Amino acid sequence: MRGVTILCLLLAMPFLAALGHDIYITYQDQDFAQPLKLSALGYLWVHYGPESYKWAESNIDKGTWELIQTWLLEQKTVLVTAVPALVIYALFLILKLFHLPPFSDGASFFPEKKQKGSDFTFSDGQEQKKTLKYKRK
Repeated sequence: MRGVTILCLLLAMPFLAALGHDIYITYQDQDFAQPLKLSALGYLWVHYGPESYKWAESNIDKGTWELIQTWLLEQKTVLVTAVPALVIYALFLILKLFHLPPFSDGASFFPEKKQKGSDFTFSDGQEQKKTLKYKRK
């Protein structure tokens, strides 16, 4: 279960980093009358990693590069980083609702129905102690 939590945290980090970058840029401009400007993925790549951008542009096929550049790099960074996280979160929600493997240890949204009166004890759930047998001497 700890692995699921760590995966969710790791998937949220790019989204939070992109959102933090956009908030920082808005704060630096000191113009709070305008709405929050979300940066494009291509702008961040060109601005913070121009060498890798030039390398990718020269080594990727022109047709594929045009498709990537026109579709993916013009999208808002916050949206691009949120999509993988939301897909995995939805998958985990479905797995939890249907009581499937990572969540099959009783943490399901739909608890299993127990038969009435079949497992009633006053114990704390631990193993019951064996009864003592007294023998006559």
